Amino acid sequence: MIDPITIGLAIQGVKLVVSGIKAAADEAKEAFNSINECVESGKNLAESLSPVKKFFSAAGKYETNRAQLEEAKAAQEEAVGKGETVTDHMSDAEYVMELMIIDRQIKQYYDDIKHIFTYHFQESGMWDEFWQRMGKLRNDREAKAEASRQAETEKRLQAKRLEMQKRRERQQLRDKIEMVGASVVITGVVSLFCWAIWWMFQQGD
Repeated sequence: MIDPITIGLAIQGVKLVVSGIKAAADEAKEAFNSINECVESGKNLAESLSPVKKFFSAAGKYETNRAQLEEAKAAQEEAVGKGETVTDHMSDAEYVMELMIIDRQIKQYYDDIKHIFTYHFQESGMWDEFWQRMGKLRNDREAKAEASRQAETEKRLQAKRLEMQKRRERQQLRDKIEMVGASVVITGVVSLFCWAIWWMFQQGD
């Protein structure tokens, strides 16, 4: 089930999410152009660090928006299926074309910056180390997120187990009460029957 916030975003239009991706891509392009200017002026990596950081900041925004887009697209289709009015509905073909162009553009930036690191900044080792550290950071983050999800799932399951146990205990208590009540009633009936028999014999005498 897609959450209401994402459904609301879909109703506003997936194009809003695409606009966010485009804005991030534009920031990445601007930063990349600044990196090129640094290269043309003969600056080294340390002197070009500001636009490099801006590029990766924009690339991070792009990746965040990109990850949200698939959810928003699915939410859009769910909203349409429920009869909701979706502003600026994006067709599958338009969706794929928009993303294909932007994805290729971002990939080209990464390839070009790797080339700049290797042949202009003479920092091919740093580029490789950077991605190794990025990979480890992301893997650690994903592992922590997965551990958190599992812990939350286990917490919910434990709560359900406790609730089921309490229900069983309450049912067992009710069963015992019913058994005791039934025993009291049966004992009363038998006692009354015995008394009636005794009373009848007494009347015969």
